[in-house]
Amino acid sequence: MSDREFDHVTSVHYHETDPGTTWTKDATPAIEFNSLVPASGVLTPNVVALAGGGYRMYYTGFAPGVTKNEHLGHILSASSVDGSAWTLDDGVRIAVHGPHASQRTLCPDVVPIPGGGYRMYYEARRPDAPTVILSATSADGVDWELEDGVRIGDGEWSYGSPRCVYFPTDRGLVYRLYFHHYSYPLTSGLDAQNHIVSAVSRDGLNFEIEPGVRIAQETERETYAVYAPEVIRVGDGSFRMFYAGWAEGIDGGIFTAVSDDGIEWTKSPEPLLDLDSRLDRRMVSEPCVMELPDGRFRMFYEARDAEGRAQILGATSG
Repeated sequence: MSDREFDHVTSVHYHETDPGTTWTKDATPAIEFNSLVPASGVLTPNVVALAGGGYRMYYTGFAPGVTKNEHLGHILSASSVDGSAWTLDDGVRIAVHGPHASQRTLCPDVVPIPGGGYRMYYEARRPDAPTVILSATSADGVDWELEDGVRIGDGEWSYGSPRCVYFPTDRGLVYRLYFHHYSYPLTSGLDAQNHIVSAVSRDGLNFEIEPGVRIAQETERETYAVYAPEVIRVGDGSFRMFYAGWAEGIDGGIFTAVSDDGIEWTKSPEPLLDLDSRLDRRMVSEPCVMELPDGRFRMFYEARDAEGRAQILGATSG
């Protein structure tokens, strides 16, 4: 794809119509517990439509043969023709690595880039240090090359669960990255400042954190944190965000907010998806949304069932 053909607005995190607020949980998992995907590590889905058709889901899990005692998770992937049935891809997309990601790589967000190929922003963890956001590039979405440097990180706060949205302006392209901002060490309570914030960049590599808070930690369903923003530009120019809220004793819930400019957001008070089915009784978190071939939408999210098994579930709009 040439730069002339590349449309930043519609290339990623864009839907002509608003996915809305009515969702029905799917009856079966998208990525379920099995011998290749252990229960403790099937998390943080991100779905990308492929240029040649079909979809790829990136998520955090264990590579076959790697135990929890060795590593706490890599970024893996699965493929689908229609967004319903998923086949696990071979290999690891982003393995744990030094110096910032020796413990886990997670929360991927893959965006197409001008000239072809993809960039992935992802959260990186190592023991006894705040998390940071790193990036990698790929020509085919399968084999990835790490990019030097840290995209977001200051050694004081933990940052992660990134989502990148392009904002073309009169002064050129702006990359806006939405992500969580956590206290370190992590503390809870409505004064912990565990918010969703944003940063901007002209090149996709060097980011400056913007003033203010996009989604504040402020309700009784957010006493632990708000995080994992899924930001969608709608055809009328507005934006919808799906995000996770976490409270002491309530492990998640998917909430939503709307915005005219991507900066100031208005929340809806009640969760769209809650911990109320046999498959997600112990966790609901990390939403991502794709458009199905029939025009409906599917939201994928990480969940834990009553036995504590982590799986990626889905819910369908309408």
